[in-house]
Amino acid sequence: MCIALSALAEATVEAKPTIVALSPQSVEILFKVGAGEQIIGTVDYADYPQAAQLIPRLGRYDQLDMETLMLLQPQLLVFAQQDTSAEIRQQLETLGVPIIDTSVSTIDQVADQMALLGAKTGHSAQGAKVAAEFRQQLAQLRQQYQGKAPLSVFYQVWPEPLTTTSDGWMNQILTDCGGHNVFADAHSDYPQVSMEQVLVKSPQVILKPKYEGATNQERVSWTLWPELPAVANGQVITLDGDVVHRTGPRVVDGMKQICQVMDDARNAYAAMDNTP
Repeated sequence: MCIALSALAEATVEAKPTIVALSPQSVEILFKVGAGEQIIGTVDYADYPQAAQLIPRLGRYDQLDMETLMLLQPQLLVFAQQDTSAEIRQQLETLGVPIIDTSVSTIDQVADQMALLGAKTGHSAQGAKVAAEFRQQLAQLRQQYQGKAPLSVFYQVWPEPLTTTSDGWMNQILTDCGGHNVFADAHSDYPQVSMEQVLVKSPQVILKPKYEGATNQERVSWTLWPELPAVANGQVITLDGDVVHRTGPRVVDGMKQICQVMDDARNAYAAMDNTP
């Protein structure tokens, strides 16, 4: 009987594979579900939480030390394929190591990734718990901000060439926060646009994230175009891009940041309308 119970206990213990996590958001999710100590290699920009800074570095999204990665002999590869170069993806696929893709197209899918990674790394209960908490936070934000008077917004993803977003999880955040993305009807997910096009769209708010790898966001000097409502009314806002752009646990904090910025702008415009 004791032998049978022991065998059953061993059978129900979740496997905890060693992991190489090759995108910052993947690292953040793994730590959130309790699998941070299983990460044996990661990329340069994976700097959160603080414990992640101690993980050995293997390169970045477009250049990896494949020899060192193979010597680590990971049992699981976790990364966002949409943020990884095609050449690196092909090399990783030849290793024969299981891969989990943490790419998302909607913010709701972040919770799904938490639950999945919890289950695949030996932390099912914690994964389910943090996924439920994320969904609750998301629902609360939507309840608070959806339905408010929309403001037109331009989101500056990159300064040169001037690049914005039109679809996917980022556009969803803008919409959920009561924003109308002025390039939501573009034909590509990240369209390159001209300043003339932005002037025609005449956004009321311009959002400008600063994040690792995009320290040159100030190359667009918006003050040169005072005819834009966002510029004329002081609504060119800098965001913490690392929180907003990493589709991990903190992206809901990034959404909260954007929603608050949009609400502040909404109140400012309302106050101007009510000024005699």
